Amino acid sequence: MEDSTAREDEQDDAASDLEFLSGPFVEAALIRAIRAGDFHSDLAQRCAESLAGIWAREGHVDPAFLAELRSLAKDEVFGILGVRAPHLLPPGAR
Repeated sequence: MEDSTAREDEQDDAASDLEFLSGPFVEAALIRAIRAGDFHSDLAQRCAESLAGIWAREGHVDPAFLAELRSLAKDEVFGILGVRAPHLLPPGAR
């Protein structure tokens, strides 16, 4: 996913596959990619989907990064959490 020489579809597949893993290194890699994509690239959106899936499954969020989210990445995360784990959204976000 972070290999700049990888094709776009390979990066996208890697980002999607990370949803099924867990741990701080996985979350950090997804957050880096979301930031690198300025919160709105296709890869940032795919990473946001995976990150939200991890958070919903694990029952926690990174509150600092959740507050930092914007653009399409925010829409992805809030949309997924709203369906799968609404209790993880900040008050008033539902």
